[in-house]
Amino acid sequence: MITAADVDYHTSEPSAHTWAETIVLVFSVPEAGILGNAYVLSRPNVGATISSVVVHSGFCTHPYEIDFTDPQMHVPAPKTFSKFTLESGLSLEATNAPRDFRVSYEHALGACRFDLEFRGLHEPFDVHDATQNPLVASTDGPIDTGLGDVWANGHYDMIGHVTGTLELRGKEYQVDCFDGMDRSWGPRAELGHSGAAWIHVTLGPDFGLHLGMALGIRNGEVVYEGLRFGYIVEDGELYGITHATVEAARVDLIAVTNHITAVDVRGKKHEFFGTAVGGAPWYSFSPAYVSCQSLFRYQVGNRVGYAEATDVLGLEFLGERMSRHGRLRAGARP
Repeated sequence: MITAADVDYHTSEPSAHTWAETIVLVFSVPEAGILGNAYVLSRPNVGATISSVVVHSGFCTHPYEIDFTDPQMHVPAPKTFSKFTLESGLSLEATNAPRDFRVSYEHALGACRFDLEFRGLHEPFDVHDATQNPLVASTDGPIDTGLGDVWANGHYDMIGHVTGTLELRGKEYQVDCFDGMDRSWGPRAELGHSGAAWIHVTLGPDFGLHLGMALGIRNGEVVYEGLRFGYIVEDGELYGITHATVEAARVDLIAVTNHITAVDVRGKKHEFFGTAVGGAPWYSFSPAYVSCQSLFRYQVGNRVGYAEATDVLGLEFLGERMSRHGRLRAGARP
């Protein structure tokens, strides 16, 4: 069960140098095809923090096409995680822990700034709580979340209403969207040897879906190999997902269409077809991974919603399967 205390740093041995505390906020301006992320990974036992902000519009298959990127890899770690301002210009405050946050940012050279409020639509979803995640009930010990140690320890997700303002290279936008955030903590070695997907579907304040899916590569194509965790939120109530499938078509690893099916604990089936209105590879949130993320449009009847879906691919995971030497080694196996 997630409590307000989980917003702040968790107790760890000072010698645990791989211990990490993370938080990410997703926001978008769908009519402009804009998708943004604000990400913090703090290692309190080392005293260093990664602060990474990215904002892109439309499709950007090459890094130089991305509208704005500010990765700061060695910012001093904040003393507390529930309220801080980093030297990178990124600030966060838990205004109603653990559900509501204010996140603001001011680029040192003035290229980007935003002031955003995230208001959670439901109680946080605890990946390891069997009362919320039906896939945990039959598992003894830690669950395999599909991304090594990244989600294997403390982790919660939420869908929320994000409002505020964004200024991107002199142009102002109003932000009013529904998307996800997550919070993680625990040992994290960042080996980059696995991959997983983080997917949302939102249709307004009364409906949202979240999936964590394992990823594989078959014949050079990224595929979704199975559900790791997920939930439906309807009118503020959570329903764990028992089964899900995802298929996607990609251009240069960026998903451009997808097909999602999910069944929740009520036996209710959900199906969505998404079309991306923008996407880009985000290489700078962690040196060990690339987040191939897209802003998808979903329509169900006369309802339309937009949300992020991302394939988080370890660079070693890709290299082992897709590089020249990786393919040669795979071809030599019996």
